[in-house]
Amino acid sequence: MKLTYDIVGSFLRPEAIKNARKDFKEGKITREELTKVEDKEIAALVEKEVAHKLPYVTDGEFRRRWWHLDWLKEFDGFETKHLTKEINGTINEIELGVVTGKVFYDKNKKHPEVEAWDYLHSLAQKYEGVTAKKCISGPNMIFIDHFLQLGNKETPYYGTNVEALIDDVAKAYQDAIADFYDHGCRYIQIDDTSWTYLIDETFLKKVDALGYKKEEILDWFKRVSTKALDNKPEDMFIATHFCKGNFKGNPLFHGFYDSVAPVIAEIPYQAFFVEYDDARSGSFEPWKALKDKDAIFVAGLISTKNPELEDHDEIKKRYEEAKAIVGDQIALSPQCGFASVEEGNCIDEERQWKKIDLLVSCADFLE
Repeated sequence: MKLTYDIVGSFLRPEAIKNARKDFKEGKITREELTKVEDKEIAALVEKEVAHKLPYVTDGEFRRRWWHLDWLKEFDGFETKHLTKEINGTINEIELGVVTGKVFYDKNKKHPEVEAWDYLHSLAQKYEGVTAKKCISGPNMIFIDHFLQLGNKETPYYGTNVEALIDDVAKAYQDAIADFYDHGCRYIQIDDTSWTYLIDETFLKKVDALGYKKEEILDWFKRVSTKALDNKPEDMFIATHFCKGNFKGNPLFHGFYDSVAPVIAEIPYQAFFVEYDDARSGSFEPWKALKDKDAIFVAGLISTKNPELEDHDEIKKRYEEAKAIVGDQIALSPQCGFASVEEGNCIDEERQWKKIDLLVSCADFLE
């Protein structure tokens, strides 16, 4: 599959979704009534994506509270804890994942995320030349939350045997990917911000305090991510995306990609969506290893956090800078989704679609 430009996945939730989710939480409507609202709004979103000339469409993650946890809850042996945490000076309700038993993916169970895919796929098939993309969060998020965010040193089922956990998590992903394939999915994007935890000096101090080494954690991530892709179908296109965190439009981590990019580049993804929307992203040099690989570097040059509309010619200049380093296999995207959590970024819907139109307009120098 050839990418020229693409979106990362999530869109700002329309008011109808926000109101329905609030009513459901308060017990005013049923799950079935909420699903009807979601279905209607997702159908409208896909129609709008196609109208704005996007060749790859998503459901905007309209059914999710969190970009990552709603997917990870599909695995047996994984649950979440509800906590409050101060982020950017505001107290927020958050969830963190915890391993509670043997991790596996049961294909015989009813999976809400597969049902969500089936609906999206049915919508995309109505349009010629349009492909649906399924976004799921990556395996590293399980390890980040359980061991580093919550500070656990072992798990109830695995004890301190991290190797066994890596094998089971990878197998769970293999089975999930196979399930999506059986349901007609040919394009999956695996989102995983775990890598950028490990470029942030503040978080690395926490890693050290817990008795871990950065290199040890990177090795976990590389092995579980690589094993997760074992046995993938030949005609399944699997990309990855990561950024420096995105909570209500605010970044969570700081630092450059130099120490993690060479590790990530060895994982056999077919495309790498990377955040590069401002000076804090650094140079493209860490990704030079991709020049000799059969993989696409997707430069995230358009911000979904900043409402200011980028300049077309400046994007072209940055794109050419990246191309000189990573080679001809390069594409363009926003740096992240527009709503990693249901509250969304600090940007309105009008500007969201202007950003999409800007992305599409760049096709004049991408072809």
